[in-house]
Amino acid sequence: MSRFSIFTKLIATLFILLIPILLLFVVSNRTSTGVLTDEIIKVKRYQIETFASQLDQLFFQFDTYQKMLYESTDVRNLAYPDLLDDVLNKYRINRTVSEEINRLAGYGDWKAVIAVVYPRTGNVIKSSSSLNALPNKLPAQDTFWQYYSDPHEDYFMEILSYPDNAAESGEAHMRVVLKFGVAALRSALTEFKANGSGDPFLYHPEEDPIYNYSVNFDQIDEFLPDLKGLDSSTDSGYLLLKSDNTRFQVHYQKLDSLGWYLVDYVPISQIMAPISRNRMMFYAISGMLLFMGAYLAFVMYRNIQIPFRKLIRNMNLIEKGIYSIRMEDKPKGEYRFLYERFNSMASKIEELIENVYKEQLRSKEATLKQLQSQINPHFLYNTLAYIKSMIELNENRAAISMTMNLSKYYRYTTKTGNKMVRLKEELDLVSFYLEIHCMLRDDFEFQTETEPQMEDIWVPRLIVQPLVENVILHAFKNQSEYGMIRIRCWREERMNHIAVEDTGAGVDHSFIESMRKKIYTNNEEVESGLKNVHQRLRLMYGSGSGLRLSKSKLGGLCAALCWSDMEDVS
Repeated sequence: MSRFSIFTKLIATLFILLIPILLLFVVSNRTSTGVLTDEIIKVKRYQIETFASQLDQLFFQFDTYQKMLYESTDVRNLAYPDLLDDVLNKYRINRTVSEEINRLAGYGDWKAVIAVVYPRTGNVIKSSSSLNALPNKLPAQDTFWQYYSDPHEDYFMEILSYPDNAAESGEAHMRVVLKFGVAALRSALTEFKANGSGDPFLYHPEEDPIYNYSVNFDQIDEFLPDLKGLDSSTDSGYLLLKSDNTRFQVHYQKLDSLGWYLVDYVPISQIMAPISRNRMMFYAISGMLLFMGAYLAFVMYRNIQIPFRKLIRNMNLIEKGIYSIRMEDKPKGEYRFLYERFNSMASKIEELIENVYKEQLRSKEATLKQLQSQINPHFLYNTLAYIKSMIELNENRAAISMTMNLSKYYRYTTKTGNKMVRLKEELDLVSFYLEIHCMLRDDFEFQTETEPQMEDIWVPRLIVQPLVENVILHAFKNQSEYGMIRIRCWREERMNHIAVEDTGAGVDHSFIESMRKKIYTNNEEVESGLKNVHQRLRLMYGSGSGLRLSKSKLGGLCAALCWSDMEDVS
């Protein structure tokens, strides 16, 4: 039968058809996503770099204004009013400085407060007439676009003192102040967003972000904590951040003038949503196709493969000898006819096998009875003659002992009701038999070694006695020395063993081989006690059991009965 079933082949075919399509789609989708992502990065980098450059240019321009005022002779002369010639000259210079400040503050679209403060005279010249144009108290140190948070207005402020670094000691004669409100930056960020950008804002790790006026706080709050780990040594780049709901591509560009970062982000999940929907739709369609294919394969499996497998399984059981098996749950269609034919065939085979088996049992029963009848009356006449002699010699004890052993021996051998006995009873019979021969001959002795767990196992009746009888009749027939018979019973690797060894002489390899041929031959004309034992074991326990012959360590023959372990039979 084929190694792979029809169902397995159908499923494999479906996968082989779908896998190239899926791979092609995955590669195509990944390529499209990669190209789109690269384009987003390029466009966003260009936008954010352009806007950051504009902001840096603005603050660079303000720095230029500050330096112009700082180096102006008229601005510095007002710091020393005592050196001026008269009040008219002082007024003229003051007016000139005021006009210069207003002129500088009026350039461009970005408005800032420009002021010159003279600490010694308390005079302040500024570009705005608002009372809150400057803070009530200026910082003692000079600053470079330092961020300040005020209840009225957040702002950046830059201060430059004359002489240099004199502000901390309180000896500054003049301080040029530039103040730029955050509101202007918010407006710029809002305008930048309206031109097609995402949602830009200014970020500093130690300050609150500066947002545009239409900021989406919900989205920014999802990734804002991740910006804390931004490397301060990098001036620009982008991060790929992921929240619970959205993936973000966050771009940043450092403003050299402020030290803050211009940050803008792209919600990649939203931009890629159409592509993701198409991908999910393709996967859903592929899954439906796979499901439909699997369903069709399942229908074929249920209606073809399962009945076929049941038929094959039951045929294997018939082959193993289980002839009572029948096909149940008959399906509809062609397999119903096959099931019925199979049941009819199995019924006829079971009937034939039962008849043959009964005939074999009757044959085995007759054979066992015949084998048993051949073992019994070998030495009756010798024992009776021994008893007669002992009585004539007034050796009553010997006669009584012989009589008792003989009666026990024949009481056991004439019980034909039970074909199986426990090994201990069989060994007792052997002891009676050997005791009788020891009295008759007085030229040998015997010993028995039995493992305790072997005593209660069931064995065929009169299975050991023929081995001992073979030693008495053949091994000790022409011996000149005192003989020894050893009987050992043990269990090893689920096999039972009973070995009968002797000290008889004249046993070599050729002798053992000739005995094996007589025992293992199928010729019915060759009869012997050892062959009978061998056949009985094979009939009872199968072909793996029987009589095994080898040379004994005692010098003679070792005849061992071996049979496989099985349930006890009484």
